[in-house]
Amino acid sequence: MASTIFFNGRTISVPGSYSVVDASGLEAVGLGASGIVAAIGTAEGGKPVSEITETKDFIRINKPEKGNETFRSGHLREVMPILFAPSKDPNILGGAVEVVAMKVNPATQSVAAFPNAYGDCLEMTSKDYGAFTSQITGSIGAGTSKGKLLSLQFEDVVESVDDLGGDSMFKLKYTNPGTGWDTMTAEVEDGGNVSCKATVAMPTNEAEVVASWTGGEAAELESTNPADDGQLVTLYGVVGTTLTRETLTLVAGVAQGVVLWDGIYAARVQGTTLGSVEISDVSVGVQATILPGTNPTLGLTDAEAMYVAGGKISCTSDDTAPHALVLHGYSPTGAYQAELISMIDAVTTVVSVGDWSEITFVSCHAATGKTDTLAAEAARSTGANQNTLQKVSDHFNGKYVAGAGGFVCALQTGLTTFNPANLDVTTGAGGPVDCLDPANPDFYADLWALTNWLNNSSALVSGAKATGAVGGAPTNTTAPVFLAGGSEGTTTFQDWQDALNLLKKVRINTIVPMTADPAVHAAVDAHCAYMGGIGRSERDACVGVMNTLMDDVATKDEVKAQIVDLNTRHVRVAAQMVERFNTSGEREEFPPFYEAAIYAGMQAGSPVGTSLTFKYMNTLNLRQHSSWNPTDDAEEMIQAGLCFGETIEGVGRRVVRNITTHLSSNVISSVEASVNEAANFVAFNFRTNMEFAVGRRGFAGTVNAAKGVAIGTLALLTDAIILTGWRSLDIELIVDILEVSVEVAPIIPINFVRNTIHLVTINQSAA
Repeated sequence: MASTIFFNGRTISVPGSYSVVDASGLEAVGLGASGIVAAIGTAEGGKPVSEITETKDFIRINKPEKGNETFRSGHLREVMPILFAPSKDPNILGGAVEVVAMKVNPATQSVAAFPNAYGDCLEMTSKDYGAFTSQITGSIGAGTSKGKLLSLQFEDVVESVDDLGGDSMFKLKYTNPGTGWDTMTAEVEDGGNVSCKATVAMPTNEAEVVASWTGGEAAELESTNPADDGQLVTLYGVVGTTLTRETLTLVAGVAQGVVLWDGIYAARVQGTTLGSVEISDVSVGVQATILPGTNPTLGLTDAEAMYVAGGKISCTSDDTAPHALVLHGYSPTGAYQAELISMIDAVTTVVSVGDWSEITFVSCHAATGKTDTLAAEAARSTGANQNTLQKVSDHFNGKYVAGAGGFVCALQTGLTTFNPANLDVTTGAGGPVDCLDPANPDFYADLWALTNWLNNSSALVSGAKATGAVGGAPTNTTAPVFLAGGSEGTTTFQDWQDALNLLKKVRINTIVPMTADPAVHAAVDAHCAYMGGIGRSERDACVGVMNTLMDDVATKDEVKAQIVDLNTRHVRVAAQMVERFNTSGEREEFPPFYEAAIYAGMQAGSPVGTSLTFKYMNTLNLRQHSSWNPTDDAEEMIQAGLCFGETIEGVGRRVVRNITTHLSSNVISSVEASVNEAANFVAFNFRTNMEFAVGRRGFAGTVNAAKGVAIGTLALLTDAIILTGWRSLDIELIVDILEVSVEVAPIIPINFVRNTIHLVTINQSAA
């Protein structure tokens, strides 16, 4: 018979080179964490579930002393040493790797408001939660060298910092070149906008205006000196009601326009003229004269550094007679524009129709001796666009021309990326400040200096600028101010349910609710069942049951009834009081849910699949109801689904049998808690590792890679003695579904030793 090879699942006789893509080496497999316990309960101190929306806010504790630091009292404080040191058995070397503490009582924080001269400006909020936070006090005084002295106190804890604030962030001034704005103020608005507002009183040009004009005629220009040949002259006026301009070139001192004017308001020469330039119309003759000089003008006032922040111009006058005011300059897009403002009287403010970025010159045709006054926002940085001090500085310094004036912003701090939204708001706080040169005002962030220190350095309180706050730091206090409003809150069932809902977002192995409430126990069971299904993060729970009033241990019948109500592989039930030294070092008897915490800690501190049966607990004593005891009623209580401990004289207290409350069958993976733990761990890790294939291309290479991941995961689980073996791995790609099937054997504890002792007679011979 011809030779063959068996390759890639089939026998091959035809010669050739064959290959298979093995991508298993590209997939790194590992096992997820074990030993994470979620403790749900009440406490004084710590952030409550009612204030948590993101997993980053969860209270995660990895050593018992952190529990003492987080919680002042309550179940969550007392259970931490138990979860981290649950056993004295040599086979259980530790306790929980991490505890996710879920505080269910909806405690609130304490707050206090501190005012300055303009109202509340600083709000202090306790960083912790609860009624005790109302004992925190805050004091504000003058700093030794500058700024403020801030002091906080709670019991024996004192926090104090000197010289907060008092540092200038920047200086801002406007230099008037002589033909710019003649008043300028600056202020910081809420949100970090820096606004400068300006006014200027324009001198009248009425005496220079062309007295009359024959409508619809062109203009003639003639210089009294023919040497002015080639000079450019621009005329400004109206055709109908439309503002128009025309630039003419003097040829041998003469120029003839083509625009048919209905009125001319102003004119300017671009250059130097030696003679007077006469402006005439055909019918009447000379109407006005531009005197000789360099860039001479008629009927207008030049403007330099008269910036506008993209808004409108407000115009007022002390002339009671109607007259024209013409603005020339640039729009916010940089286009030349002109607008005729029809002034009405001495009381009416007229606002320009157009928006402006700069005014270059103005024709003011009020009567001689009268004045038109312009007002506008000259410059503005916005917190959205200029969101750092460097950008604010660049924005204002961009509106300065050497020798021509404008804005100068000088940073006084190295915090160039500082957000101007954190500046002290000056709008409404004593009014805007003069920044017309030589005035050069400072701007501060004193309120931010206080809030920044509170948020980053204080362990007691956080700080925030009060809504609508203006001005700087708070006024000095005459006596310490107590925070107020903190409470412990009243815990409802919904708080427990909210905690369980949040726990869906994180990976944990075991849940311990620190309550004997059967309704909460039922919710915990439902949570575990959900997470073992579409929740995709298997976990179990340990609960403690008590009597109906939940003030003492439950009777035998009460224990059995509550277990029947649960009847689930997901939950173990404890029913004994346990004695331990509390966090104050005093011996105390704790309710049965602390015994449940011992079981959870022992499971967390031992390898996955380790049975707690006959493992010793770290407890000084156990107490159950007189209606049953671990010696006489052991068989009955085990069959009822109770996990309990017994006292071994001279040795300690040990777990009798590590069982769940599952009563519906004797399937060992549902009844034996350690097997249930192993099954959960296997299901989670196998499923999680196999998810690598989701989203990948469905072809043979991916199927082979999936097989490699499956084998690697099963091998790790076997090496960890979580599985004793596996078989029948089958992986098949059907359309877009990767069907994976495997049989696994989780580790099973030895609960019984069956001994047969055979009695025989042995003949002994003499030596």
